[in-house]
Amino acid sequence: MFDLEEIRSALDGLTQSDLVRLRRAGSKFALALDCTADDLIGEAVCSAYSGARECRRDLPILVFLVGAMRSIAWNAKVSSRKAGSEISLDATGTDGHPLVVLKCDAPDAETLVLRADDTARRIAALEDLFADDEPALLVIMADLDELSKEEIMVMNEMSETTYNSTRTRIRRKMERRFPNGWTA
Repeated sequence: MFDLEEIRSALDGLTQSDLVRLRRAGSKFALALDCTADDLIGEAVCSAYSGARECRRDLPILVFLVGAMRSIAWNAKVSSRKAGSEISLDATGTDGHPLVVLKCDAPDAETLVLRADDTARRIAALEDLFADDEPALLVIMADLDELSKEEIMVMNEMSETTYNSTRTRIRRKMERRFPNGWTA
């Protein structure tokens, strides 16, 4: 399997005609999706870089990328069939017919990245807020790891009274810092 540097080198070695073939294949597969050929090519390259798809050494990078795009398009088509579709009664297309909207509960990549960024900012705000209160910070981090009350008490060597007073202190400090909920 290619490593990251080998993938980068193989991509740099693509000729102009290879790029034209790649874009033509991307255009064909993107027809079934709601994206551009460049988006699909980018998704295929990202899947190679991230290791989600591994390129064998005996496979030319162009063949690998076309296969990756075909697979991405196929998986999107299958998942959209599984997700089903519903008709929007609120919106119509330019032809006057109701819009068909795909039903999908799974978040897209952008939503996942935004969620991870938001979580990191919230954790940083909590660490900053409780920097001078180690027992409270330990309880918060244990909560984030989804530990039970009993596990937290044992791990931090707390009595039930100490645990309850720590939780009260956390709640009060957070209510003062975030009176309208999370806005950090």
